[in-house]
Amino acid sequence: MAALGSRAERRGGRVEFPDPVYWIWRRLTSVRFAIYLIFVTTLFALAGVIIPQVPPQLASDAVAVEQHVEAQRGTWGFFTDVLADFPWLYETNGGIFNLFNQPYWFALVAVLALAITTCTVSRFPPIWRTVRRPPKRVNDAYFERARHRFDFATPADPALVIERLRARRFKVQSEQRDGALYVFADRFQWSQLATFVSHLALIMLVLGTLLTKFGGEEFQFWLGEGQSRPLFAPGSDRAQIQVIVDDAIARFADDGQALDFRSEVRVALGGEEVAAGAVTVNGPLHAAGYRVHQAAYWEHGVALQVRNAESGQLVYSETLFLDQQIVGPRVRTSDARTGAVFAEEVVTLVQPIADIDPSLGGGYTLIPLDAGRSIALVLLPDSELGLRFFYSLLPFAADAPAASGLNTQDLGILEEPPAAPRVRVFEAGATAPIVDDVISLTERIADSSARVGLLSLPDGDRLAVGFNDLATASGFFYFNLDQQDERGVLQPGDRVALGDFTLEYLGAEQDLAQRGTLTPGETRRIGGVELAYLGAESVFFTGEDDLPGAGGEALVALERFGQARTAEEFNALGGEDVDLAFNSTTQTSSGGIFERPSRLVLAFGGGNPRLELDEGQSARVGEFEYSFLGPREFTGLNVRRDPGGTVFWIAIGLGIFGVSLTFFVPRRRIWARITPERTYIAGQAGHAVNLRREFAALAGELDETVAPQRRGGWFGDDYQLDQPVGSEDASDDSETAGGAR
Repeated sequence: MAALGSRAERRGGRVEFPDPVYWIWRRLTSVRFAIYLIFVTTLFALAGVIIPQVPPQLASDAVAVEQHVEAQRGTWGFFTDVLADFPWLYETNGGIFNLFNQPYWFALVAVLALAITTCTVSRFPPIWRTVRRPPKRVNDAYFERARHRFDFATPADPALVIERLRARRFKVQSEQRDGALYVFADRFQWSQLATFVSHLALIMLVLGTLLTKFGGEEFQFWLGEGQSRPLFAPGSDRAQIQVIVDDAIARFADDGQALDFRSEVRVALGGEEVAAGAVTVNGPLHAAGYRVHQAAYWEHGVALQVRNAESGQLVYSETLFLDQQIVGPRVRTSDARTGAVFAEEVVTLVQPIADIDPSLGGGYTLIPLDAGRSIALVLLPDSELGLRFFYSLLPFAADAPAASGLNTQDLGILEEPPAAPRVRVFEAGATAPIVDDVISLTERIADSSARVGLLSLPDGDRLAVGFNDLATASGFFYFNLDQQDERGVLQPGDRVALGDFTLEYLGAEQDLAQRGTLTPGETRRIGGVELAYLGAESVFFTGEDDLPGAGGEALVALERFGQARTAEEFNALGGEDVDLAFNSTTQTSSGGIFERPSRLVLAFGGGNPRLELDEGQSARVGEFEYSFLGPREFTGLNVRRDPGGTVFWIAIGLGIFGVSLTFFVPRRRIWARITPERTYIAGQAGHAVNLRREFAALAGELDETVAPQRRGGWFGDDYQLDQPVGSEDASDDSETAGGAR
């Protein structure tokens, strides 16, 4: 006997080596391979959902991807590098953190689409033959072993079987052979093609995804009111598309909650306007094959113009996006005697408090008072009030080495203000005091616990007053530095004559000029300075390199005087939940002040003066005139062209249609053998159909001696055969209900 040939030779002897196309075909049509492929795709997709992904607009920016990966290190620890470098074969640009932009993801999706297509192609011929030329004959043994089978006594007229099937919209064919009537009934035969509709939907979903990825375009950018932006790089051979924002609009409730964001936008193609209208997050403007959506809103921008002061020529005109933020106290300092205002501004908190977590907010800054003293202005986080304002007089200069890294104890903000004497000074014969004040004890007498403060008398004499023991506020004494014999000790309520004046000691009080707290609207006199706290505010700013006359980077800041509506959405040194500026008579719904227009602050650096302009004002500095046109709002726009979008929606529609046909209109095929004595029925249908139950209902309708108990419609519903009319007990009668089995 000849030896058996190789496997390739046994396959007809025409191929000497394995056919690679055949091997690939077998794998693509293998159910096991399809399950593996779907499982792997599901695992990757699940990883892409669980692991935070790089935002789509930043996916191609290597620096942004690296920053995103570093931001995840606190969550994934040492495993971060493993995920970021997967599959460790090339520069992955984020790895699993940028999964949906990796080559292996697109390869996996492409193979999945190919497998679905191949499976569809391989299954189409036999299913098509089953639909067009279904087998109309089955052997008699099929009626004994079919999953769905039933038999009952043949009714008086066998043609009733065919009649009832046709009444149920079956397509019926019959033939006589071997002394029996053979029937084939088919209904919804075209629904079997629904599987190809579902497969086509899957293929189109993958196709739409690939079209969107490789043929789509997306642009995201900020535009201020009155600004425009081209989509393409200058000099490209494409017809330029330009987006213009005329107005950015936001509506807020009285509690600051956003009610509506929208923008008035125009789109020009090749210099000709092609579309205009309002855009919202869910209401895009369609123009030139693109959709323009509103993606964000930002109210902190300024319109600034600069002209040559001599010629009037416009040399600079920009709407600046203020993307940086500080939170600090708005303070006003003025002369305690004359009331002349020295300054009013939001003070930057340049130092964090050493023993408070910076993420909770808070901080301090030092304002020089004189060569050896400074005032610390502090915002301290508070769980109930959000931020509390403290001040403290410190015995060193603001630029001294000791001024940095201070904690709550150094700042004295958790201590009670020290004791100080309250005194009054009267002119001879007068009843109203010319001085009625608490005298701060700022100097210590060497080698003693005594502390003194200085009081200037109207005649030019200097009177020192103090306590021998500051801790107990006891032993009040005084002495005239210019009249050495005028000295002594007083008890509360005592008076003493000092030349043309009378000194009265009233007792010890807290020295609030040393340290304390203020609520919005309160003032405090510290030496010769009146300090007013107007509330904590956010100030938004940016650095501008190109500002004429700046000689370098200029700081551009906008003070809204509490009228900003989105400030509390952002975090900064000072934290969230910022109290807005308060004025009891002119407060707006957002906490702002109606009378105060927005103010532009320009800081040029290099010793140049700081420039402050209210809305609509102009000022000249050197050879340039600077004009603040007013605050401007910005809108964040998303401009997208998605060639796969239509394909995607068609795929969804086809998928719904295919699944609906499969589950709600399943195909039914019935074969029947009708003999003079019995009728045998067998059939095939989808898993959701109980044909045996339907056969029982058919038997009940054909046998006039049986009253079927209806529980629903004939197909897919429950029928139960009742007892024959006039029968008392049919449980043991095999011919009951027409002899149904």
